Amino acid sequence: MPVVGVNVTKIEVEKLGGTVSKVEVNLSPKIEEVRLGEIKTPSGKVNGIEVLFTYQIGYNPEIARAVIKGAVFYLPPKKEQIDEILDGWEKEKKIPPEMFAEIVNFVTNEMTPIVMVISKEMRIPYPIPLPRVALRQQS
Repeated sequence: MPVVGVNVTKIEVEKLGGTVSKVEVNLSPKIEEVRLGEIKTPSGKVNGIEVLFTYQIGYNPEIARAVIKGAVFYLPPKKEQIDEILDGWEKEKKIPPEMFAEIVNFVTNEMTPIVMVISKEMRIPYPIPLPRVALRQQS
């Protein structure tokens, strides 16, 4: 897995009020910046890519909103790809689709439990639907 870790710098959840029976939840991940990063390991320093992200959770109707900001340290499969990815970001503000999917999936897996607890405490709808049991009519 190329994503080594995540550093959350901000979690903001705001309850705006109102009660409705049907709520639509939109998850919007966004890459804010991509830059050269470095981590220290027991065997020395390792260069990789630091990706700053914003993950917004919106509710429709607007009864609440949430924003999570942070950074992910990404190690591409091949070291040569670091320069390619950084150049692509500098020129077009784009990263490879596989890298974007990897980062978004990682951040979603890491942040969902935290947001679920906060949603429960604030009495707002969960950002993802929970499984429900449905009774079937037998004929």
